[in-house]
Amino acid sequence: MSKTDELDDALTLAEGLCTSEQIKDLLRKRKGNENVRITAESKEDLIHRNLRDAVAARAIDVGEVYDLIRLAEETGNQHIFYYRPKTKRLAEALTYEFVARQLWGSAWEKKVAEFPSIRLKPNDYRYADFRQFSKKPKDWILKIYGQNVVTRFTGKTEQRGQSLWREYVDEPLRIVLSARWNSPDLLEIRVQRNESRRRIEEWLNRVWAMLSPALVLGQFDPWNLQPSMARIILEHEKHATLYTFRDASIDDMGVHASFQAFEDDGDLFASQRSIDAIKSYVRADGDCKALAVTWLANPNAAPQKEIRTLLGARAAGETIVSGHCLPGDLDYVTDQLRSLSKAAS
Repeated sequence: MSKTDELDDALTLAEGLCTSEQIKDLLRKRKGNENVRITAESKEDLIHRNLRDAVAARAIDVGEVYDLIRLAEETGNQHIFYYRPKTKRLAEALTYEFVARQLWGSAWEKKVAEFPSIRLKPNDYRYADFRQFSKKPKDWILKIYGQNVVTRFTGKTEQRGQSLWREYVDEPLRIVLSARWNSPDLLEIRVQRNESRRRIEEWLNRVWAMLSPALVLGQFDPWNLQPSMARIILEHEKHATLYTFRDASIDDMGVHASFQAFEDDGDLFASQRSIDAIKSYVRADGDCKALAVTWLANPNAAPQKEIRTLLGARAAGETIVSGHCLPGDLDYVTDQLRSLSKAAS
């Protein structure tokens, strides 16, 4: 693929994923450069004229465009499946170089140098990116792109004689999957949110299949989030500035109890009776199966915006992050769960 084709693909993807303000913020970094214009009549002009011209003139590096794309699609609005290596030796072995060498052999450096690759292949999956993190050099992320054709009901119906006709259309579905090594002890498999549980499970299996030259599921255990959820409930007074929660699902000796706030933005902590009831179940060794937690924004640190999560969604170690968020904000949630888990052990 030529450099022009790569830039075309990157700009088209940025148009779909990024906001106009994000693009303008990138252009403002080079404000004053004669090759950079910020104002535009439309988002299309902003990206395909202003940003293209700035990249062509090398006032902005195309890598900064890729960074915007990564920011928009890699964190949040996902199902995250947490796993822990069964042995410390395995955890220490999962370095960036080791994984790359297992995936692509002795020529791994040449392969990695070709990333990011953003072009899709219909009805196929391909490695799209593999990189380390500057702030946590032992961490890495492997990204996978896929594209499937899905059939969607448009909502239109029509009575034709004795039959009711429904309109369906075939649409391409862009799929973004990833595996993140979060040192020192967590592997995160991230798949995008979807209304089909079957698709989510297929995508999870796809990531494991594409990881398999380097590591396999049998080397890991799902991370048990129940101790962390129990501490969130029992210690909420100590952490009132960190989080709230609205729904809880608890099993206790064959009895299932579900607590739900009436409003979508409700808080179970607002009722002392509900607090006492939930705590009594947890203290009686009840297993907290699921917990909807909102992590509150911190103006001076992470998270910069509040993050809504459903812990223990449907599978062991599964968490749903309801909206897009910054990478550091999602790491903050993971670190909080780590801390709570250690305190419970």
